[in-house]
Amino acid sequence: MAKITINGVEQAVEDGLYLIEAARRCGVDIPHYCYHPGLPVEGNCRMCSVEVEGIPKLQTACTTIVQDGMVVITDSEKVVGERSDVMEFLLRNHPIDCPICDQAGECGLQDYYMEHGLHDSRITVSEKVKKKKRVDLGPNVVLDSERCILCTRCVRFCKDVVGTEELVIKNRSNHAEITTFPGKGLVNPYALNTVDICPVGALTSRKFRFQCRVWYMKNATSICPGCERGCNIWIDHHENKIQRLRPRLNPDVNNYWMCDEGRLDFHWINDDRVLRAEGPDGLMRPDEADRAVLALLSNPGDVLIVASPRSTNESLFALKRFVEVALPGAALTGGSFRPTGDDDGFLRLPDKNPNSRGMREIGIAGDLENRLNGSAGVVLVFENDLLGDRPDLESVLAGKKVVAFTSNRTATARGADLVVPVTTYAELNGSFTNHAGLRQEFRSAIRPPGDSRSVFDVVKSLSGLLGKELGWESETALTKEMTDVITGWGVRVEEETELHAG
Repeated sequence: MAKITINGVEQAVEDGLYLIEAARRCGVDIPHYCYHPGLPVEGNCRMCSVEVEGIPKLQTACTTIVQDGMVVITDSEKVVGERSDVMEFLLRNHPIDCPICDQAGECGLQDYYMEHGLHDSRITVSEKVKKKKRVDLGPNVVLDSERCILCTRCVRFCKDVVGTEELVIKNRSNHAEITTFPGKGLVNPYALNTVDICPVGALTSRKFRFQCRVWYMKNATSICPGCERGCNIWIDHHENKIQRLRPRLNPDVNNYWMCDEGRLDFHWINDDRVLRAEGPDGLMRPDEADRAVLALLSNPGDVLIVASPRSTNESLFALKRFVEVALPGAALTGGSFRPTGDDDGFLRLPDKNPNSRGMREIGIAGDLENRLNGSAGVVLVFENDLLGDRPDLESVLAGKKVVAFTSNRTATARGADLVVPVTTYAELNGSFTNHAGLRQEFRSAIRPPGDSRSVFDVVKSLSGLLGKELGWESETALTKEMTDVITGWGVRVEEETELHAG
């Protein structure tokens, strides 16, 4: 440990930290643009300049490593003047785009101008250097060159994090700008992370831009269901619709990043939802649907229940208990026919289900195809689109009574005898277990639409109709028993860190 003095207060910090990070851990925020804890340091914006005793010139806190006995001042007149000058320099050619800029509300330029600028402009609009706007860097990212302050975060991300090196700075002085190398586009599978780390709104998401002001949105902690990595994410939502997904810091899982595929995989939660139970005679209330399901369960030995590795641990545990207590003799299987992907050596993993390991640890066998080809005449499919992934199974299911417990109008739902709406992960408190065995909790972001219910509520209702009790009055009680019964199951408490200008 090193002892340093910041603004007159002695603090003990870890050896080897950059001063900007050491100050943050001591509760002192040093403003910055180019620094990002997930990227190599560069020290080009000069916004983090501070006084260090014994050194005549101001030092950049993002490149200065703490030393025992160091005395630092972050709010002296000299430092304050330097920050004001840096703000004026950065804003010299910046466009007056705030009313239409997607970054408004989470913009480092806006925030720091109010804290460290408040200077009168000494140039006219006509003197500003004009650059290209609405530049298509790739399929997902749009660049506004006039807004760019050349912090190079995006360049360093492509070079040092994903190793694709599509971005570069061309030209010099006030004509310098970000662009792609000739013949290259920003097409790497993690390109939208450059939008997250851009502090000023120069890089925007093609799908999100102009969709919703950030101050209208609320956010919830969640886990990406795109693969078995289990990237930690924020779900940003407004008026009960998901607007965007963003990565959430977890150094043990995904650090600051997530892939574009997972980030953009949320529109199905907003669209084409099953809102009411549907049977041969039309729409039904939830209680009518439950009685219709009950009528199919008179012979448990003829029933197959299909669980999904896209379901939460809580849903899977409730299903297993339902079969054991309320429907003994019925078969329970689980699995998915979703096509596998590639292991890209960074975040994306081949298994495109978020909870395959959780399903195995709960004790649900993965013999799905064999069971479907068995003699069961009634198949209850929970959160699984069998026909969407395997159309050839239509002939296998044709002679069976199929009940689809689903959130969306999938191919399986369209061919089912009875459809019952259930919630998505975004409408639940629950958990997934990732490929490494880490069980990660998440919170509901939006309200369930229509008559959608959790799998827990569905099986609790069905067990009640069957005259059996599962033993839990609430999902909280289920979770407690689940963690007690399954040895070694713990939950990591995630650090909920927002990405600001750093």
